[in-house]
Amino acid sequence: MQLSGGPLALLGEVRTGLLPESAALSRGSAAELLTLVRGRGVQSRERPVSWAQSPVIPEGVDCRLATPSRARVRGVGTVATHAVVLGGRILQSSAQTTVVAGEGGHRRSWGHYLGRVGIVEVLTRTPANLGSHLVEGFLGPPDPAVATLDPGAVAARLHMRVRTDPMLNQRPPIQTGASMLRWAARVRPGEPPSMSFVLVDDETRLASVVVGDATELLAVQRFCEDLAMHDWLLTVLTDVIDEAEMAELSHSSPAQVLTPMLEHLVHLWLPGAFTPSVLRGLWTGLEADPGFSVQWNARIGQLRDRIAVATLGALTRSQSHW
Repeated sequence: MQLSGGPLALLGEVRTGLLPESAALSRGSAAELLTLVRGRGVQSRERPVSWAQSPVIPEGVDCRLATPSRARVRGVGTVATHAVVLGGRILQSSAQTTVVAGEGGHRRSWGHYLGRVGIVEVLTRTPANLGSHLVEGFLGPPDPAVATLDPGAVAARLHMRVRTDPMLNQRPPIQTGASMLRWAARVRPGEPPSMSFVLVDDETRLASVVVGDATELLAVQRFCEDLAMHDWLLTVLTDVIDEAEMAELSHSSPAQVLTPMLEHLVHLWLPGAFTPSVLRGLWTGLEADPGFSVQWNARIGQLRDRIAVATLGALTRSQSHW
C-alpha cells in the first residue's frame, strides 16, 4: 500500500518460545493450530525446515506514542499480528504497525482504520524528526505513568491463545521460558541496511533497524522474527548447559537434561534462512559481533562433550558392577 508522505517508523515486537507439545507438529497439525481466522488459510512451506504462519489479525488502537520528550503524540489505527510455528517446535507471535502522518488531523471512523491493517495514523502535528523520536521513545525505558502504544501486549495475548489451544498436550520436552524482542525501523534514504542489537536482560532484547528505501521496510519484520528465533535458541542452549551443571552437583544425570536439546532443537539453527534477501546482509554484522554462530558452535561442542562424558561415566559405572 502506498502511504502519503511515507512511513515515519515501523514498530513491532516478537515473542518466541517452545510449543507446549511433546512431539513436533506436522505441517498439517501446525496449519490446524494456526487457523485463527475462519475462512482464511495458513501459509506454510517445508524447507529449509517446516514453517507455518497464521492469517494476519488486526487489533484497533487509539493511544499515545512514546517519545523521549514525552510529548503528546496521538495515534489511531491498527496493529497487525500473526503467529508462526517453526520446525513444528518453536512458536512465535509477532505484532507490528507502520506509523504515518494522518490527513486532516481529525479522527475518522473505525471503518477507515480497519481498512488499513497494520497502520497507525498520527493525529497531532508531525515535525520532520518525529520518526527518529518515535524509534527512540519506543525502544527507550517505559514511563510507568503513561500508557503508550504496546505491540508487545498484542503479541503476548496471541502467544497465550496459541499456547493454550486444546490440541497441545502441554508436555514440552524442555522446560524453558519465552523471550521478547522489541524492534523499530525507519528509512534513511540512500543508506545501506544497518542495525543495532541489545540484550537488556535474560528475556528482553532491543533491535533498531535502518533501511535506505521504504520498500525494504516490508522485510524488517521477517528479519526480526529470524533474529528472535536464533537468539532464543542460543539462550535456551546456554540455559540447558547451566542446568546440566546443576544436575551434576546434585548427582543427577546431565545427559537427561542435555539430550532433549540435541534431539529437538539443534537442527533448527539456520541463521538468515528466514530473512528476505534484501536484508540478509545484516546477518554478516551479527556473525561478527556478537558472533552468533561462534557462540552457538562453541556451546554445541560443550553440549556434545558433556553428553559423551556422562555416557562414558554411566558405562564405566555399569561395568564396575559386573
